[in-house]
Amino acid sequence: MALPTWPASLPPPIGQIGTLGTDALYDPPQETQFDDGPDRVRRRKLYDETPRKIVLKLTRDQFVTFRGFVRDTLNAGARRFTAPVRQPDGKLGTRTCRIKGAVSEDDRGPNSIVSFTLIIQDW
Repeated sequence: MALPTWPASLPPPIGQIGTLGTDALYDPPQETQFDDGPDRVRRRKLYDETPRKIVLKLTRDQFVTFRGFVRDTLNAGARRFTAPVRQPDGKLGTRTCRIKGAVSEDDRGPNSIVSFTLIIQDW
């Protein structure tokens, strides 16, 4: 089954200047302690997932599209999708993503400000 794609009518989920960033560039390694000998340290996953805080300013029409995409196409944010995201070198590239946690909306009259955490695979 093919992954859904971020709607072309929406701005890319790269966020606005001043809202970009991540709390962790990668998941910290898992450590196992032993009674005798050194701790064992290993990766948690075979691929990288990087969380990015995203804040988008959307028009009313764009918000309706976004709401339908997240609620219906992504099954309330449960499905993965492909989207154009800003790469570490600053260029846009398509990556597999998912939304983690809640999506919030701030009604500002003719616009809506939506914010969410985007998990980017192999960022």
